[in-house]
Amino acid sequence: MNLKSDVIMTDPIIGVSPAYFISRFGDRFTADQMANGLEEVAAMGFGGFQPEVFHRGTFLDWQKRGAPLVARQAEALGLQATQFVAHFMLHAFSAPQHLENPALLDDIQAVIDTVAHFDNCRIITVPLGLFEAAETDPTGKAGDHFRRFRDRIGRLAEVVSAAGCRMALEIMPGSVIGGFDGYMRLCNDLGPDAPGLNFDTGHTWAAGEDILRIPERFGKRIIGTHLCDNFGHENLSLRPGAGSIDWPQLIRALIATDYDGAWDIEIICPPESCREEYGQAYHFMMSRIQPATAPVPAR
Repeated sequence: MNLKSDVIMTDPIIGVSPAYFISRFGDRFTADQMANGLEEVAAMGFGGFQPEVFHRGTFLDWQKRGAPLVARQAEALGLQATQFVAHFMLHAFSAPQHLENPALLDDIQAVIDTVAHFDNCRIITVPLGLFEAAETDPTGKAGDHFRRFRDRIGRLAEVVSAAGCRMALEIMPGSVIGGFDGYMRLCNDLGPDAPGLNFDTGHTWAAGEDILRIPERFGKRIIGTHLCDNFGHENLSLRPGAGSIDWPQLIRALIATDYDGAWDIEIICPPESCREEYGQAYHFMMSRIQPATAPVPAR
């Protein structure tokens, strides 16, 4: 009788989202600060992190020297860049007049070139923040805002895919897409070419979505995570376990979809609390994910 499993399993990657660097250095953190901050990330036991350009004004420095600097430091520390968050592109989807911005194709190509510095990083996340439409025409004529968004995001996803990467959307409350029902509509319209989903548990819970059904609804479309907690009525980013999300059930639901991406923790906290908050979150998630993903020996 062969007691050895034929399935080769790898340990799950538990990483940090850009919120770690925002908490330590503010949202204008530099590539140098991120590179230096990676030492503590590795020391706490994390295996991954998410590079991010938060403000457009810092992007040129990332292109010239920041990305290779951070990539070299990550390689030296054995850390994996799990996804690249193009936060500065959020504004392109914040108002009707921005949806036709022709510079978006240049932006996404520049992001692709920047991501190329990070080995095995193939996910580019674009956040969708609050969409400010006219009060008299919140959805545009016959849903025109959604149509224009769909066409634009579909084109960007094609460019990303052609470069060997995958686009993901991070859906915040009040975005142009209109929550997860809107994301499902986008998937139906674009088919297999639709962007994947960066599953931000804090945004999802605060928006009143049925968070425990998200893995079942979207399955393999979930390609990345921002794992944080709150109490379901305010869009906070607390450490997992500090709010009211049912983490054991949510983790089981994600694992049931054969989710094989990184489990990246997102906490916004004072700089002096960073190590304690992220350290606690690491052990909280590891103690629940690792046993649930362990291989079962063949009988």
